[in-house]
Amino acid sequence: MVTSRPPLPPLPEIGHPESYYARLAHDAQKRGDTHAYEAAKVGQYVTLALDPRLLWEDKLRYFRHALNRHCVPPRIPDDVIWTFYKELQKLVRDFAGREALRIASAEDDLYAAYVAMGQERAKIEERAETFFGRLIPSDQCPDWFHEEDWQQLKLIRDQWI
Repeated sequence: MVTSRPPLPPLPEIGHPESYYARLAHDAQKRGDTHAYEAAKVGQYVTLALDPRLLWEDKLRYFRHALNRHCVPPRIPDDVIWTFYKELQKLVRDFAGREALRIASAEDDLYAAYVAMGQERAKIEERAETFFGRLIPSDQCPDWFHEEDWQQLKLIRDQWI
């Protein structure tokens, strides 16, 4: 006997308040809809990560939590479910990369202003080393970035270090 699976939910549309996703997750949990729950939690954690008041380390904690907890397919998924969770992962990486590039671009602009004001390059390099050490901590692309975003971040970094 073939059982039909309920349709998968759409990927979360980022841009709503955090409470919107929390409510969706709560409703999905009450219905027993695991996939809708995970999608809503991804929306919630990505939204939390995009708070402009947070430091990168706090943003990264939210992005990594979404990837490691809510973008993991069930043990033996069919192709449709596996693809759904891969799309959730892509969504998180899209926003993590976009946010890291936004932060890096702002820092790059600041360094350029320092140069224009005549500040010593060595002082800027020290600051850049600390900043980029936190933003991109290794020489390999971490799980929370797409390779393309990682390469762009390294290009920005390499101008100053």
